[in-house]
Order: sequence, then structure tokens, then C-alpha cells
Amino acid sequence: MIKIKSAVILLAFLALLRPTTASGQERAEVDGYQKAAGWDLPLFRGKLMPDYPFRFNGTFYIDNKGFRTGSVCFGGKTYDNINLNIDAYRQALYVRYANRIQIWELDRDLVEWFTMGKAKYVNLRAMGYDNVPAGFYEVVYDGDACVYKQVTKALRESVEINGYYRIGYEDPNYNNKIFTFFEHRESFWYKDAKGKVERFKKKSFIINKYPAQKKAIKRLIKERRWDDLPLDIWCKAVMKSIEDQK
Repeated sequence: MIKIKSAVILLAFLALLRPTTASGQERAEVDGYQKAAGWDLPLFRGKLMPDYPFRFNGTFYIDNKGFRTGSVCFGGKTYDNINLNIDAYRQALYVRYANRIQIWELDRDLVEWFTMGKAKYVNLRAMGYDNVPAGFYEVVYDGDACVYKQVTKALRESVEINGYYRIGYEDPNYNNKIFTFFEHRESFWYKDAKGKVERFKKKSFIINKYPAQKKAIKRLIKERRWDDLPLDIWCKAVMKSIEDQK
């Protein structure tokens, strides 16, 4: 009688183990599939991108055309062929695996640099520069001295008829009945050869940084008709010419 009871208990115990074992096998298969697909990367273990619970014109993304493929240095390790975009309002970096719906937000403090298409961005705070706003900076020129551009977007409200033009970029889906929009802004930063970082607004700032070459720089700008170039393109051209002459 005792043997029968023991056998029944053993069978019941084995029955309880079967679902657990099967579940473990399934979990291992899923983990293996995710690892093969690349989902096991630390990039895809953070928090999901938050939603904006209101209607607005424009976009909070820095790239209006959507995610671009690039590389990212996260936590000291480089990951290639990642889909990225920047939330210019929150200064957050979002990543997506292939064309899947889920979008993850990376821990900004662990992002050192990344590329999006042909553009490269750096995290100056992560590089030790605490005197600059948090966020990501596009590398306009990289040499002995560097020029960076930070794009931010401010949340604004306007009932003006010409609110479309205040955004600072084209929104093909602009709705005149919506008064909230993300306004495009830019700031420029100069890092000298000693590592000092300063914000600047005018082209004369760059020229004045090179007093010995000042006349030559002005003459070159006039000859090549660079005066009307946007500030980022102007900086790239002028800085290259300055350092080429060293």
C-alpha cells in the first residue's frame, strides 16, 4: 500500500516537472532565436521609447525622414548596422532592430558617439565637458580644433496663420487646426586644440580665433564667395582651409 502511494506521488511529481521542462526548452529556443537575430544586444534591453500623449505639428525627431543605419558606441562597445534616430526635444537616442515596431531609448550617459548615415555625433558630457547642455552634438569639423552643432526642438504653441513657417523645417502633414508644434533650433560650439569648448553664434568668432591668419581667411572667404553659406557648411569650409595652411 505504501509502495502504491509512493508511485502515485512520484508520477504526480513527474507530471508537474513536464510543463516546466517544456517551458524551459521553449525559453531556450526563443533565447537562441533572439541571439541569432541580434535581439540579445544590450541596446535592446533598455526602456521603450515613451509616447507623446497629444497632437502636434512637425516632429520631435532630428531626422524628419525617419531612422537611419549607423554605428553606436554604447557602454564602451561599438555596435554596427543599427537603426537610429534622435529625439531632439528630449535629447534622447532611440534605436530599433531592423524594421520592427519596438523602439528603445538608450541610457544617454552610456552613449559616447554614434553615426547616422554620413553624420557623426558625440556626447560631449560623456567626454568630460560639463559646461555644455546635455545631449548629442553633430561633428561639423574634426581636426586639431573642432566645431559641433547641436539641434534641439522646443515645444511651442501658436495660433498664427503662418505657424507653418515657424517650425523651421517642412512638415507635409501640417494641420492648421493644431496649434502645438516642435520648433527647430541650432547651437554651435567650438573646441580648441587645448580642449576648451565655447558656444558661438557668429562667423567672426571663428575668424578671431586665428589672428595671425585673419586677413588671409577673410580674403579667401571673399574670393570663394562663402559669405552666404549656412553656418555649419561655412565652418567646415573655413576650418579645413585654416588647418590645411598650417
